[in-house]
Amino acid sequence: MIRPHVARRVARHLVAGLLIAAASSWQVEAGGPLYINAGRAVLWANHTVQGGPLNSTTVTVDRNGTRRVFYHVDSGPLGTLSNADGIRLTDRIFGEYSGIPTAAINFVNAGAILDPDTGEAVDVDGTNFAKFIDSDHPTFQNPIIFDHDGSILGTGGVLGAFGAVTFEPDGSAVTEGVVILNGFPLTADLLSTTSFLGVFTHEFGHFAGPLDHAQINGLIGAGAFDAAIPAGFDFTDAYDLFAPFTETMFPFLYFGTPDSTVGFPDSGYFIATLDRDTKNAFSNLYPTPAYRLTTGSIEGQVFFRSGKDKILVSGMNVVARRISEGAYPPPLGTKAFPTPPAIDADGVPSAPPHQAATDSLSTVSSAVTGLDFGRGTYRIQGLPFGLYEVMLQEIYPGAVGGSSIGPLQFQLPLPIIEEYFRLPKTSNDVKKFTPVLTLPLGVTTHNVDLEVNGLDTSEPNVVKEDGLHPTVATAQALGSLPVRLRGEAAASDPAGIGVDFGGGAVGLVQDVYKFTLTADSTLVWISLEPTKDKGDLDLYLFFSTAKGLVPVAQVPRYSATETAHELIGGVFGPGTWYIGVSAFEGDLKYDLRVIPQVQ
Repeated sequence: MIRPHVARRVARHLVAGLLIAAASSWQVEAGGPLYINAGRAVLWANHTVQGGPLNSTTVTVDRNGTRRVFYHVDSGPLGTLSNADGIRLTDRIFGEYSGIPTAAINFVNAGAILDPDTGEAVDVDGTNFAKFIDSDHPTFQNPIIFDHDGSILGTGGVLGAFGAVTFEPDGSAVTEGVVILNGFPLTADLLSTTSFLGVFTHEFGHFAGPLDHAQINGLIGAGAFDAAIPAGFDFTDAYDLFAPFTETMFPFLYFGTPDSTVGFPDSGYFIATLDRDTKNAFSNLYPTPAYRLTTGSIEGQVFFRSGKDKILVSGMNVVARRISEGAYPPPLGTKAFPTPPAIDADGVPSAPPHQAATDSLSTVSSAVTGLDFGRGTYRIQGLPFGLYEVMLQEIYPGAVGGSSIGPLQFQLPLPIIEEYFRLPKTSNDVKKFTPVLTLPLGVTTHNVDLEVNGLDTSEPNVVKEDGLHPTVATAQALGSLPVRLRGEAAASDPAGIGVDFGGGAVGLVQDVYKFTLTADSTLVWISLEPTKDKGDLDLYLFFSTAKGLVPVAQVPRYSATETAHELIGGVFGPGTWYIGVSAFEGDLKYDLRVIPQVQ
């Protein structure tokens, strides 16, 4: 969901899961922290939070520093589930997160949602739900709402939503959250109860962390990228082996093929049990002393080169797979379940048993650059002792909006979908890798840096900004690529284009540039870096028709973070493309680079 650009603070964020039947996959919303404020992860408050008309409590902290988060549950049914069954599944999911031994946080059922006007238990539906998600008048109940018939979220495919209702005044912590579960897919027989349970184990991760999405094995099990599927595997092989190891916070629910033999029709059966990556992401936010003492970390940066310059890249997915027990990928024919798994009363299979051949799938963990460790920097934590293969993995392009992974509004395409950390760094063989050793006792292995290969690294043609050019009609031509333009923009400069984000949030564009592509398709990265002064720049890519106030839905690419460092990219067709630079705040000198894939 797009955060209002003008807000410049952590805003209430309802994230929804969308059912896309045509694509035979279901998007579910959400790994690392979901919210970042001033470069730090936003967690649950670490003090007692109490208030509202009922003087209810959302958080307490015990003498050992362990947070206890209290939630209240709807009194109505949930689709085909009775209220008692809905509560039981809710408690089961929260029990999964409370049961992570390396995380110092627990979740407690505090009873029914109470009407703030009467103090009575209430069945929340489309007529009264607004009063429980009103950030101006919070009830401080952390409500878990059962949208029995879709009267809140509709019947068009939204499975559920999470939002932080209130934050600390400075945005540093969550003080109340809400989850809405849509029972319509159960009523319409679109999901099995077990798949539904898996979907909301994922959804509650947003509430519990709050956690963002993650992408590792799920990308391969879903067959989202042909190039990510190991050589020799077909789609059925990939589903049967990788789907049982899908990370709970992977943003898509996906289905097996008709030839699948693993025995479970969709990934929802597997994400109902927390994987190691999700447990690590959760423990990173609320670590116990034992977590730090028994595991290690890998830290580094992701960057690309433009001539002599090295530019850090945020929003990149880095994956670490342990290979000291078995190579990655596992041999073709390896089974996630050598023998049929145990099935519990809710239809959830047990986790795949430990095997040396699948250790690289079960111990894997990930991180996205530029979240809470600085621009372009990642740290993968919670790794058991061993040798690791560290990989840069392109994030699925469809992981945007409510299904986004990391901080980018649009995912960056990589010239090479998967490439590896390797030494010497001058090696041209992107398939080779250098194993990285991790140690326990909280030791971090540093400088595991990954360079984005395949972009044009030659010295760019240098161009200087020439006069005022705030519209498409007056856009300054950049010339041949790669190009580096040195410009300056101020919030007080005249703006010829405004990007309408809705709700009164508008990004004003002071400088417009143009470049021309002739090939049928060209992968291009466009970076914006400040060179002097402090402030906030934003970056847009426009069609030739951009004029006046442009709805954000008509902007093919943009990057509007809270910094002056912006980066967008895509594969574009022939013609003239227009770049907009916006000085949201301040008067800044900048470098604008347009870098194509090397030919």
